[in-house]
Amino acid sequence: MTVHITNINGMAMNSVAQNAQNMVVDFAKQLGMNEFGIYVYHWKEEPLQARSTRFDGIIASLNGGDTVIFQSPSWIAIEWDQALIDHINLYPNIKKIIFIHDVIPLMFEVNRYLMPQYIDYYNKADVLIVPSKKMYDLLRENGLKEKPYVIQHFWDHPATVNYFITPENNKVINFAGNADKFDFVKTWNCQNIKLKVYSDPANNDTEHNVELTGWKHDPVLLEEL
Repeated sequence: MTVHITNINGMAMNSVAQNAQNMVVDFAKQLGMNEFGIYVYHWKEEPLQARSTRFDGIIASLNGGDTVIFQSPSWIAIEWDQALIDHINLYPNIKKIIFIHDVIPLMFEVNRYLMPQYIDYYNKADVLIVPSKKMYDLLRENGLKEKPYVIQHFWDHPATVNYFITPENNKVINFAGNADKFDFVKTWNCQNIKLKVYSDPANNDTEHNVELTGWKHDPVLLEEL
């Protein structure tokens, strides 16, 4: 029996979602798992035959009785994720684990309508990997069937850290995320505490006490933090 794990590619080099999945797969390979590489693309009118052919290429090394870990979401579309797990179900006795990184319907209000589709997707798994018991309970409240689950606690983040640098506590709130996606960055107006955001483009809004430093690679970011 082989354990396979999906991994996304093709996003921007500063994509947190891609970096997280890539990092998980780095660990998975050390445990002997096989990578199912997925190139992130958006083709709403993709013919079913073309999509099926793409799936066959992704899972070419799959055999009956294997286990597949789906890192979720793929950031293509929930319909695409549903189709992939259904395609894999054509093989006999496949164990399916969905490793939940992000639940898109819970990230932004505009995506709430997608929740039933995500619940249907999660219900196709034999086991879930969730970030917390609270998340599992919330999914259950929204229609998830009772099933085995594992809690993935705080992430390991392998990185080279310069221990000779000791930053002072400047009473600044640091946020390593995309400023365009989170409203609190746009509405920040606390004169006592600066909000420092590691996001492009860099600028300094002194009126609202917000500084956008620009995106930074891990070693530079960790030294500043």
